[in-house]
Amino acid sequence: MNRTKNIMALALVGMTTLASAQVGEDTELYKTLKSKDSLLFDAAFNRCDTNTMASLFTEDFEFYHDRGGFTDGREEFLRPTRENCEKRDPSAPQYAKRILIDGSLEVYPLKKDGELYGAIQHGIHRFEFLNDKNEYQKGDIAKFTHVWMLVNGEWKIKRELSYDHHATPSEEHQTMVSLSPEVLETYEGQYQSPQVGEVSIKRESDHLLLQSKGFQATLYPQSEDTFYIKERGTKFKFIMTDKKVSKMVILENDQIVDEAQKT
Repeated sequence: MNRTKNIMALALVGMTTLASAQVGEDTELYKTLKSKDSLLFDAAFNRCDTNTMASLFTEDFEFYHDRGGFTDGREEFLRPTRENCEKRDPSAPQYAKRILIDGSLEVYPLKKDGELYGAIQHGIHRFEFLNDKNEYQKGDIAKFTHVWMLVNGEWKIKRELSYDHHATPSEEHQTMVSLSPEVLETYEGQYQSPQVGEVSIKRESDHLLLQSKGFQATLYPQSEDTFYIKERGTKFKFIMTDKKVSKMVILENDQIVDEAQKT
């Protein structure tokens, strides 16, 4: 599949909708797709209901993420969620929350020869993550765009874009320090996280590269044992035991939200 053509096509669709006014919040189309949006993220974040999620995507669903990359196909997109849901303790509180920003949701109808065949839904949402004290800490805020299609009378998402992820403006500015290659290489290896599974850390020039299930992030050194992501307030602190790295602690707003043991 030609990804460049797909992205260009999505951009052209977005430009076309500018010629058509968005529908009002009191219209049936707006209410229907707002309800579908709530159903999708409730299934993903609150109930771990991958069957409901699957019912809301077309089989040829495509997902574009500004950090996580491109995912081709409904099953490939849902596979990591299914794996994480199987490991989840039903009695434990949900690890993350998704909050839709009030007033941000917009819906633009797509028509051909006057007949409604789809719609573009755009909005802004933010996320919160559970720390080690079972308190929710603020995470990223981001924009999303869904391309909905009417398939046999049912609304399904054919394309999804998730982009402009960034921390809140109140996040403190981070300063990068210089570490020797020998120090950076100390942290290389495989780590196991109860939240995301296997995590790989390797040195890349003057920083570290984190990779996990198609996601990757650049970790910049703030001190000899603590690293940060430039785009948000997340920090990664490496813990030493008997002069060897034993685990990596992940912090949001200086609160521990996950620990990955070195394997």
